Amino acid sequence: MTSTIALSPLLSVSAAMAINGEYVFDLGSVPWSRRGAYMAITTNVATMDHPGRNHEIEPGIYLTDVSGSRLWRWNGVFRIELTKNGSVVKPTSIEGRPGHLHIVSEDGEIEATWDGTDTIRFSGHGIGIRFVQSVIDPMDSALAFPIGESEFRLQMGEDAHYSISRIAGDLTVDAPRVRTGASDTVDRKVVDASAPGDGRFEIALTQYESGYAAPEKFRPFAEALQDTRDDISAWWSAFRPSETGITEAAAYLTWSTIVAARGISARPAMLMSKNWMNAVWSWDHCFNALGLARSHPDLAWDQFMLPFDQQHAQGALPDLMHDNGRMWGFVKPPVHGWTLNHLINLGVATRERIADVYPRLVAWTNWWLAYRDLNGDGLPVYFHGCDSGQDNSTAFDAEGFPSTSPDLAAFFALQLRCLSRVATMLGLNDDASRWTELENQTIQSMVSKLWGPDGFSPRGSINNEQLRGASTSQVVFLPLLLGDALPDDVRESLVERFLSSGLLTAHGVASESPDSPSYEPDGYWRGPIWAPTTLLIADGLARCGRPDLTEVIAQGFLANCDINGFAENYDAVTGRGLRDRAYSWSASVYSVFSEQSEIFREPPGSRT
Repeated sequence: MTSTIALSPLLSVSAAMAINGEYVFDLGSVPWSRRGAYMAITTNVATMDHPGRNHEIEPGIYLTDVSGSRLWRWNGVFRIELTKNGSVVKPTSIEGRPGHLHIVSEDGEIEATWDGTDTIRFSGHGIGIRFVQSVIDPMDSALAFPIGESEFRLQMGEDAHYSISRIAGDLTVDAPRVRTGASDTVDRKVVDASAPGDGRFEIALTQYESGYAAPEKFRPFAEALQDTRDDISAWWSAFRPSETGITEAAAYLTWSTIVAARGISARPAMLMSKNWMNAVWSWDHCFNALGLARSHPDLAWDQFMLPFDQQHAQGALPDLMHDNGRMWGFVKPPVHGWTLNHLINLGVATRERIADVYPRLVAWTNWWLAYRDLNGDGLPVYFHGCDSGQDNSTAFDAEGFPSTSPDLAAFFALQLRCLSRVATMLGLNDDASRWTELENQTIQSMVSKLWGPDGFSPRGSINNEQLRGASTSQVVFLPLLLGDALPDDVRESLVERFLSSGLLTAHGVASESPDSPSYEPDGYWRGPIWAPTTLLIADGLARCGRPDLTEVIAQGFLANCDINGFAENYDAVTGRGLRDRAYSWSASVYSVFSEQSEIFREPPGSRT
C-alpha cells in the first residue's frame, strides 16, 4: 500500500536569524545547556511523583549534573546566588537564550556562555555570583581547596568534579580543606566571585571526571559566545532543506539535550531531558532517531544504535542506558523494525549499517520468541506495563500480566517484516522467506486470538483465552500500523472504531479516551497525549488509506506544540504541557511531522 501526505510549512525561511537573539525560554521549564554538555542551569525545582523528585527543593537557580550517576535523584550541584557586598540579592529577570544566559538584578547583571562542552563562562559587573554546594552527597566526601592563586577545585565525592578559575576580579572559597564529618553537609562549600566597585569579574567553571589542567589563558568571553551561537545556528539550519522546517524552540531542545560520548556510551546520546529524565530509554531513542533522520543522518543512526551497543548476550535490549550504566528490570516494545524500515526509506540506513545491525535485530527478535512466547503460539507477552512503554495504561487493568497485547503483536510483526526486507537487501533469501512466513503467522494469530466483537483486546495470561470488552486505550489501535496486512474487514472496522473512540483530540491522540470513566487528565498513560504514540497512530492511519486523518493529527500536534512547547505529555482536552516540560521526543516528533512527510510513504516492494 502506498500513501502520501504533504504537510503545511509553519514558518518562513526568514525566521532563521531568530536563533541568534530572539528565542528566549523559561528556565523553569527548559534547562539552559548545550550540545555535548553534562551540565545545565535551571530554576525547575518542582516536586514531581518521579523518583528522586518527590521532596521539596529550595527555590532558586541551580547548576545541575545530568550524568547517569544522578538519575532518579536531585541532580543540583550548586545553588547559584547573586551577591552585593557579600549579601544575597534577588534577580529581577533571568533570560535563557541558546548559548547565552542573562541574569539581572537592580544592582547589576551577570552573563554566561559555553566555552566548549565542559566549561561555562560567567561574567558580570555591579553584582557578584555565589555557588553554594547543593549536591546531596551520601559519601559525605565533598572537598574544596586551592590550586595556585587563581583556581579552586571542588572534589564532589562519587560524582563529577569541578574547577573554578578566576579570569578577572576576586575569587574566594569558604569551605574546610578536609571534610569535617557530620558538619560537612551542614556547612556547604561556598564559592564567591565578584569585582570591586564598577569592575567586572569573570570566571570559568569546568566539570571533569578524573583529571583536569586549566589552560594558561582563557579565550575572550565574546569569542566563546560566538562559537556557541555558530554551533546552534548550524544545527538549526540543517533542519531546513526546503520550505518547511522546525522552530528555533524545537531546534534548541534537540541540540541542548545531547550529551557527548562518555563512559559506557561510545556515541553521542540525545537524553530524554536535561531536567530529570536524563537517560535514554529503549524505544524513546527510536523517535529521536527519526527526528534527526533528515537533518543529521549520522547522529540519527547513533541514536538508533545506542541500545544495540549495550545488548544483552541473550539478545534483549536494556530498558534504559546512560553514561554510567544500564538497567534490565524491564524491556521496551520492539518498535525497532518499524523504525529501521523508516530509516532505510529516509536514506539513513546504508547497506554497511544494515549489515551491522541485522544480526543484532535478529537477536532482539529471537529473544522475544525464546523468553516471552510462553505458550508457543507465536505471540510474545509483556511481563509488566513498563515493558509496553505505556506503563500504567488501562489496557492492562482487567486481566493483568503476563499480557498478550495487540500493540506488541503489531510491533513484532512489523519487526519481522523489516527483517525480511533487510535480509533481501543483504542477499539472504532463505532468511527473508523465513521472516515473511513468521510475519504472516504472527498477524494470523493476532487476528484470531486478539480480535473480537469489540475490536482488538489484550489477553491477560497464557492460559486465558477470554478477551476483555471494548477498550478505551490507544494500545488496542496500534495494529493500524499493519495497514493492508490486516484483513479488509478488520482494517476498516479498526479505523471506524478509532474514529468513534474519542481518542482523536484537537491536539493529538489521547492515551485514554476523555469519555472514559478511567480517564485521568494528568494520569500519565491514562489520558494525556504522548508524542510517540501520536506519531504511531498517524502513521498507521496513513497505512490504512486515511492520509487525511494523518494530516489532521499532524497539524493538531504541531499547533499544540507551538503553543505549549515540548512537554513529556499533554492534557488531552486543553493541550497543556504536563510533567517534564523539555522532552526531546516531543521535539523530535514535531520535526517528523513538520519536515518528513516521506515517513508516511511505503516504497514499492517494501511489503513482501
